[in-house]
Amino acid sequence: GVLAHCAAHLSGFKIPKKVVFTENLPRNASGKILKRELRLSLL
Repeated sequence: GVLAHCAAHLSGFKIPKKVVFTENLPRNASGKILKRELRLSLL
Protein backbone atom coordinates (compact mmCIF):
# COMPACT_ATOMS: atom_id res chain seq x y z
CA GLY A 1 0.00 0.00 0.00
CA VAL A 2 0.87 3.64 0.30
CA LEU A 3 2.79 3.29 3.57
CA ALA A 4 4.84 0.39 2.21
CA HIS A 5 5.77 2.46 -0.84
CA CYS A 6 6.78 5.37 1.40
CA ALA A 7 8.86 3.07 3.59
CA ALA A 8 10.71 1.78 0.53
CA HIS A 9 11.45 5.22 -0.91
CA LEU A 10 11.65 7.71 1.97
CA SER A 11 13.77 8.30 5.05
CA GLY A 12 12.20 7.10 8.29
CA PHE A 13 11.29 10.57 9.57
CA LYS A 14 9.49 11.41 6.29
CA ILE A 15 7.09 8.44 6.42
CA PRO A 16 3.57 9.55 7.40
CA LYS A 17 2.06 8.03 10.53
CA LYS A 18 -1.23 7.38 8.75
CA VAL A 19 -2.88 7.92 5.37
CA VAL A 20 -6.54 8.92 5.11
CA PHE A 21 -8.44 8.86 1.82
CA THR A 22 -11.32 11.29 1.36
CA GLU A 23 -13.80 12.10 -1.41
CA ASN A 24 -13.51 15.89 -1.13
CA LEU A 25 -11.21 18.41 0.49
CA PRO A 26 -12.72 21.46 2.23
CA ARG A 27 -12.22 24.53 0.02
CA ASN A 28 -12.94 28.23 0.26
CA ALA A 29 -14.74 30.34 -2.35
CA SER A 30 -11.58 30.78 -4.44
CA GLY A 31 -10.86 27.03 -4.45
CA LYS A 32 -7.98 26.96 -1.99
CA ILE A 33 -7.83 24.02 0.43
CA LEU A 34 -8.84 24.94 3.98
CA LYS A 35 -5.97 23.27 5.82
CA ARG A 36 -7.27 24.16 9.28
CA GLU A 37 -10.66 22.52 8.65
CA LEU A 38 -8.91 19.50 7.19
CA ARG A 39 -6.73 19.17 10.31
CA LEU A 40 -9.76 19.49 12.60
CA SER A 41 -11.71 16.84 10.69
CA LEU A 42 -8.88 14.34 11.18
CA LEU A 43 -8.72 14.69 14.97
